[in-house]
Amino acid sequence: MKITYITNDISGQGGLAHILSIKTSLLIHKYGHEVTLIVSSALNETFYSFDPSVKIKQLPIPKNFSVYKLTYFKRLKKEIRQSTPNCVVICDNGLKGYLTCFLRIPAPVIFECHSIDFVPFLLTGRKHLSLKRYFLKKLVDVALKQADKIVMLTESHANFLGFKNALIIPNPTWYIPKKKAVLQSNRAIAVGRLVKSKGFNRMIHAWKKIHSAYPHWSLDIYGEGNQKKHIKKLIDKYDLEDSIQLKGSANNMEQIFPQYAFLIHTSFYESFSLVIQQAMSFGLPAIAFDCPIGPRELIRHEQDGFLIEEYDNENFIKKTKLLIADTALRKSYGGKAFKAIKRYDLSEIMDTWNALFLSTQKD
Repeated sequence: MKITYITNDISGQGGLAHILSIKTSLLIHKYGHEVTLIVSSALNETFYSFDPSVKIKQLPIPKNFSVYKLTYFKRLKKEIRQSTPNCVVICDNGLKGYLTCFLRIPAPVIFECHSIDFVPFLLTGRKHLSLKRYFLKKLVDVALKQADKIVMLTESHANFLGFKNALIIPNPTWYIPKKKAVLQSNRAIAVGRLVKSKGFNRMIHAWKKIHSAYPHWSLDIYGEGNQKKHIKKLIDKYDLEDSIQLKGSANNMEQIFPQYAFLIHTSFYESFSLVIQQAMSFGLPAIAFDCPIGPRELIRHEQDGFLIEEYDNENFIKKTKLLIADTALRKSYGGKAFKAIKRYDLSEIMDTWNALFLSTQKD
């Protein structure tokens, strides 16, 4: 069958782009489907490799106001029809993605949600919501009713956003090494886009105190983003140039993760956290704030890592120091992480996706 994905940007190092590169290849080569990607951004090259059999169609939207920008949905509908899909998957979780649900698409539509940051924290019990947020939430509710299926990453993900009747299909672990990391280095790792939501500011504040106690330990941060200069200035301000290194982007994390002792994660919110999942697959214990909502789906507190109450910076520092000081604890947690993460088996999860696609076809 023909499957058309609609998404925003696949050029960067974000988790969605990585997942799509893996899923689309398997859908073609394992299950025999044809896959088209319609992306709404300019695309010169991709950070992750996409299979040559994936048909990628660019439909960039200019940032400035123009008639061309206003005709986006008309052009999008034309591109969808030209791909002659048997099923359409909307993987754009911004306003544009929700508005796409209102197009009269001539095929079953699956809305695949990977995010919680479009209408953040609307369902946290606040009594006074702004009028803007109220209407955004109503728009989302109405938009999703247009889709035939809604797919969320976890039950917590669905409950947090209030998406009822959603199907739960988590992100798979795509690389399972035969051996776990030895965890004997004096280096910690952090991975993610260098943006505000990933909380690198508070990570560096914490590492300042950790470095005072363990000056022979270092922290390497992998990723790129619009906060890179700010983060570099903060590192310089605290005289941590010799302790914290900004390593940039890397597409060979399979060779990099085993070199480290544990993962530090300080996001303010995550829908799932592929970074934690991937680190645990190499047997790295992880320490993260128990933010909404992703880390708690992966880390089992005091079994294969630490979940720290949100904004409890002192305890975060304390537990990080414990991972540094107690090698036996670090290896115990790492061994359990290495085993536990296998519950996200790639083949099983992709079989679930394939069954979903086949179920959308009418007799």
